[in-house]
Amino acid sequence: MTGRKSSITRLPLPVKRAIDEALKTGRFTLDELRASITAEFGPEVVPSRSSLGRYSQRFEEIGKRMRESREVAQVWADRLGHEPQGDIGKLVMDLLRTMAFDATLAMSEEGEDGEGKAVSPKEINALALAMHRLETAGRHNLEREQAMRKAAFEEAAKVASTAAKKKGMTPELVESIKASILGIAQ
Repeated sequence: MTGRKSSITRLPLPVKRAIDEALKTGRFTLDELRASITAEFGPEVVPSRSSLGRYSQRFEEIGKRMRESREVAQVWADRLGHEPQGDIGKLVMDLLRTMAFDATLAMSEEGEDGEGKAVSPKEINALALAMHRLETAGRHNLEREQAMRKAAFEEAAKVASTAAKKKGMTPELVESIKASILGIAQ
């Protein structure tokens, strides 16, 4: 395994940014893009047409995945509408897990020379850290959702208790209703 980077990623940053920007707009053919890079930065930094083509395909694939992720998130957000925030948070967490999985697969996909790419310890560490943060955020979301539900149940019990007392119910019956709302077994 060589782990060789694309010749585009090895270009000076201003050249790579110009290529990325041109690919985002989609206004240039590969030959027009090469001519533009030559005019702006000189012939010594112009990538080959084939490497530019491969980079363009990967660039488009990443863009396609991002658009699909946004569309899926939008559909779910529209479907959930006014559902509790926790459901949207769960959806986002699932989407992030899927993206992390896709990133893991991309790390080991074949390179330009047909051999697998070596995954560096730095990349593994970054992914592990991202997954840890993702799981921590999920745990915090769950804790927040549980706290919100508990507060809502306590408020409902308080309102029911007040209403029951006004109607002249016995303290024992009021406590029984309160316990039922809060889910407390007697």
